[in-house]
Amino acid sequence: MITLCWSSVSLAIVIVTDSKNMFDVIAHNKPPQSFPEEVYNRVLTQLSVDKFLFAPHERISTLMSEGEPICTPFRLKTEEREKVYVFSRPTDFFFNRRLYQQKSSEPISQKFLDSNGNVIDLVEMLVSSTEYTLLTGANHSYGDFLDDIIAQIPPNNLYVRHGIDPYSSMIEMLSKGRVAFYLTYPSIMRSNPEVENLRSYGIAGTPRYEEGHLMCNDLEGSRAFLRAFDDVLMSLYQSGEFVNLAQKYMSEDEWVQLKRIVDSTLLED
Repeated sequence: MITLCWSSVSLAIVIVTDSKNMFDVIAHNKPPQSFPEEVYNRVLTQLSVDKFLFAPHERISTLMSEGEPICTPFRLKTEEREKVYVFSRPTDFFFNRRLYQQKSSEPISQKFLDSNGNVIDLVEMLVSSTEYTLLTGANHSYGDFLDDIIAQIPPNNLYVRHGIDPYSSMIEMLSKGRVAFYLTYPSIMRSNPEVENLRSYGIAGTPRYEEGHLMCNDLEGSRAFLRAFDDVLMSLYQSGEFVNLAQKYMSEDEWVQLKRIVDSTLLED
């Protein structure tokens, strides 16, 4: 099912998301509740986009191939995606993706962990037990590094979740013991009450942070919209509002890292 929302001014662009929370924010049905929601709310309000869609993740790629200018928020830039799509400047930052497990489960054996408690070889760890299943989202990217690792995991050690609004349903599946592990960001888990019942592990070698972007199909209308989107986004960087919006949603360490990235990289583009 696809839900539509219309406003008064058209920029001939469709914004589609599989997150009900994000849809409600950009469609002005409720206030933002996360850093990326705050950013998209600020930018899209200034651009007065006229059409928003809410659709399952796997449906979005089909919509983006049908010839109409379409963009979708909250996407990582990967080598495979860059062959097909175009991307905005960074809209959000994800720090330290971690592997979550119920505290009531047997901890991961020390032989699979390095001296910092990070999983050395995710594939080897998962195949060591028939009870170990990693929950992933259908057609989701975890960045080039982790996508390469996940592609090596045998199907019987993977549980692929389909459907809309996947994050809340994935956390619920982990909390109910339907899967052994869920790979996600602390920022997503931080506000969920279930986090108190979970332990987490880093994955050795993963990037310190990943950037989220608005991802669009490569059409003239999409590129024109991205230029306008990036102009507004740059104004948020320059005014300090981007960093200020992040402060109430990030840990102090994450916020300091973000401020350093903005000052040293984003303002120099």
